[in-house]
Amino acid sequence: MARLRGIFAPTLTPVQTDLTPDVGRWIDHCRWLLDSGCHGLCPFGTTSEANSFSVEERMELLEQLVEAGVAPHVLMPGTGCCALTDTVRLTAHSVRLGCAGVLMLPPFYYKGVSDDGLFRSYAEVIERVGDHRLRIYLYHIPPMSQVGISLRLIDRLVA
Repeated sequence: MARLRGIFAPTLTPVQTDLTPDVGRWIDHCRWLLDSGCHGLCPFGTTSEANSFSVEERMELLEQLVEAGVAPHVLMPGTGCCALTDTVRLTAHSVRLGCAGVLMLPPFYYKGVSDDGLFRSYAEVIERVGDHRLRIYLYHIPPMSQVGISLRLIDRLVA
């Protein structure tokens, strides 16, 4: 798989008055970002308010974006969730769709998790997804997640 290069912009997630995602406006926004020179998109991160939406909503939005003609190889969706099973489902779905990679938060609800615990969590996701196409980009954003990703952990993950 080719190395990702260029600008991968976080996307907003417009909502309707009933607080469900506004799919049409979201697709238009994503196309606008790409048409404006972005090389790729990072939906379902902090800017997207990913944790305000269910895993099912995120999976459906991603499917609709690809069905609307946005190439999956320019997508790096955020897939890190509180529950390991949700992270696995969303990650596997992204890989099946052909996304360039996934932007994965560490498990973030419980604080003070050791590097060993974080390593085991990432390893479990990799094992359960079980697809050689999986490319994980670590989402290190401690001001939001309150869980950091240490250099020691990164070294261990790439070994």
